[in-house]
Parts: sequence; C-alpha cells; structure tokens
Amino acid sequence: MKADKIKDLNWTQREQQAEQYSREMGLALLSFGFTNDPRTDPEQKQSCAKCQRTLRVKKGRQQRPLVTPLGVLTYKRPYAVCDGCGYHGAPLDEALGIPKEGSSIGVVEKVCDASVVGRSFKKGGHILRVHSKIHYSDKQVRVIAEKEGRRLAQETDKEVGLYRQGRLDIKSEERPQLLVVTMDGGRVQSRYLRGESRWREDKVAVVYDAMPRPSEAVCKKGDYEGAKAKTKTYAATMKPWEEAGWLARLEAERRGYNNAKARFFISDGAESVRTVKNDHFPEAVFGLDWYHAAEHVANDAKAAFGEGTQEASDWYEKHKAMLWDGKRDALIADIQELSRRAGSPRKNDLGTHPRVILYRDGFSYFPNNHDAIDYPGFRAKGWPIGSGVVEGGVKQFGIRLKGSEMFWNIFDTEAERGDKTGAEEMLALCALHFSEDDRWRRYWDRRAQPQKRE
Repeated sequence: MKADKIKDLNWTQREQQAEQYSREMGLALLSFGFTNDPRTDPEQKQSCAKCQRTLRVKKGRQQRPLVTPLGVLTYKRPYAVCDGCGYHGAPLDEALGIPKEGSSIGVVEKVCDASVVGRSFKKGGHILRVHSKIHYSDKQVRVIAEKEGRRLAQETDKEVGLYRQGRLDIKSEERPQLLVVTMDGGRVQSRYLRGESRWREDKVAVVYDAMPRPSEAVCKKGDYEGAKAKTKTYAATMKPWEEAGWLARLEAERRGYNNAKARFFISDGAESVRTVKNDHFPEAVFGLDWYHAAEHVANDAKAAFGEGTQEASDWYEKHKAMLWDGKRDALIADIQELSRRAGSPRKNDLGTHPRVILYRDGFSYFPNNHDAIDYPGFRAKGWPIGSGVVEGGVKQFGIRLKGSEMFWNIFDTEAERGDKTGAEEMLALCALHFSEDDRWRRYWDRRAQPQKRE
C-alpha cells in the first residue's frame, strides 16, 4: 500500500491491514517450504516407513487443500502405495505430522480450545471467527472437537487398561509433602432416555499437591485455612464409579501418589465415592468434608426440634462446636439419643422423615465416618477439611456440559456407542484443558510430531 493511502487510515484500520499482510506472508512462507522440499518430487525415491520397501508413486502431483491458522494452503505432493505391506498415503504429510484428512493440528488445537472455553460449540465458532479468522460452522466445530476428544478418551482408556494389567510403567518426578485426591459427581443431560431420567452422572476427580499448614487444634471456626491446593489436575468420565476409580488412581500416581509424604482422600461421604476410596486408595487417610458433616448436624437439629425453632438452633450450635472440637463420641451419643426419642424408622417412612434422618446419622453416617471427622487431628497436621476444590471442579465441567439446551450422547456400552461421540469426549477435552500443569501443551506438541505407523 502506498504511503499516501496509509495516512488516510486510522490506527485500527492500519492494524487490520498489517494483520492481513502478516497472514498472506505467512502463507507464502509455508508454501515456499513445500516448493523447496525434495519430498514433493515424484521422481524422488522414497521408502516405506514400516517395511522399508520402495514406495510406488500412484499420483505424482496430488493436490491437497489444508486449513492452517493463517488460512487455506493448497499444495501438491506424491501419493504412494507400498506393494509389500499395503500402505497408501502421502509420505510428505506423514513425515511433517499433517493429518491424513481435515485441518492442521494447529487449527484442531484452536478449535478444541474454543470449544472448551466458549462453553458451547456455537460460541466456540464465534471465538474462532473473531480471534483466529477461522470460519467453521457450529457443526464443524463440534465434529472436530468431539473427534479429537474421542481420540483422547480412547488413548486414556488404553492407558487405564494397561495400568489395570500392571503393564503401564508410571514414573513421577513429583514428591509432594501432601497429595490430596477428591471426587464428586455432577449431572449431564442425555439425549437417549431409555425410559429413565434424562440426567446422567458425570464423575470428576481432582488431584492436587499441597503444603501442610499446621494449626492449633483449638483454633476457632473460621480461623483455619489449612493446606491450599497448588497444582490441580483433573480426570472425568461418564463411566461407572468403579471405572472412575481406576482413572483417578492412575492420575494420582502420575502426580506422585506413591512418592508423597502424606496422602489424603476427602469427599462429601457419598457411598459411591467412599467405595472408590476403599478400593483404589486404601493407603490414604479419609476425611469427610466439614461442611457436609456440619449440614448433617443441622438436619438432625431440624428433625428433632423442628425447623426454625430456638431449640433446634441452640442444639445445632452446641453440637457443631462438638464436631469442630473432635468430641465425636459425645456427638454420636447425643444423636442416637434423639433417634431413640423419635423412635425407629417405620416401613413407609420417606428418606426425609425425622425418624429416618436421626437413625441414619446416629447409627450409620457418623459412626461409619468416625475417623473421617477427626477435624482437630486434620487441623493439627495442616490438612484441608473441605472438598470445595472438587465441587468447584464439578461446576467447571458443568458450565461446559450442563445447560437447558445441552443434550449429549451418553452410552453404557461400546457396542451402543458405535461411531457416535458426545459427553465422554468433551469431558476428556475439558479435563486436559482445566489441568493446571503443562499437559495441554505437551499433548498438542505430541500430536504435531511426525506420524508413526505400527
């Protein structure tokens, strides 16, 4: 552009013009790289990467349009076959790490990133158009993101399978002072009802290292902070809790679980999560989330004395203090006494009936979690007493997958799944993206490497 025309442009217009020039020059540079690559010459002898036989060129100048972050680049290269092992493809693409079909890995990464942070495929498409000048329809964005998510989910499934067989060599350089594992479930809407609720449960695990912050066991409520999460990493699945447990254990071992000075598993006490803890993390100390335990005390007060009454308020404050101070046996005895006064649950009592609530907490919930409500002991060690980290994680996943107009393919078997994609794929992408180490970058660096054929 001539200087006399540049002076008529405002600053934003000059930025736009410069950006356009940079994209055009970038494409020209990429095209120049192909022009000067000897592997574009059909006369160049090339060997099969698998069996080392000489490839037979089938098409000397096959044209390939490739969507790149700078725009569409069209280039030509030989298409060859191997008469020995049956390979067929473009050796140049394989050597450069260019996918056999679709966009470049750089574009796929941008699509996946936008699909996660955009909270929907529609918003992801908008982000791509505005910030990357990549023009894909909402459907194209979904197809690309879910396809990559499926690749990631299948890769994870394979690793979990090898781990369960004892064939996966896990080496972690991390040696945390304290490694915390916490799990919880969320809700995702299913497209397939099968005569049941459309809501299905996603399982989320968070693993984080922390530096213990010991505190006086007699500190006042509200004064205790405990160990703060340093680096959080995630695993998530729509599969049953048993499968989620294997996934969480693998993630924990990658984070240095076996090297940790102390190991802690904390949750809200749901039976499914407690089973995962017992089956997959027997070495870890179990902690019951303080806020859920205190909520049970509040429910006991309401059940015994009536919601909103002064008696309920007084009983709750007294026994919450007992819970905080570690007077576990006295707390359990008092709840059991309230249960005896109310009477044993009857056959037709609902789960919300006072008799059921008091009996359950007095003879099951608190006795079964006796060691897990040792809050003075946890505070003395400087360990966390809340599972807010995983609750926040569930909300993160929910922001992306949960919504009034979001319906996902969710399958119970691989045969049912077929070639369809859906929630499992997006959970895998979100877990990779939300993790606070460098695994997102490492994954895409690996994806961009020259392709290897088994």
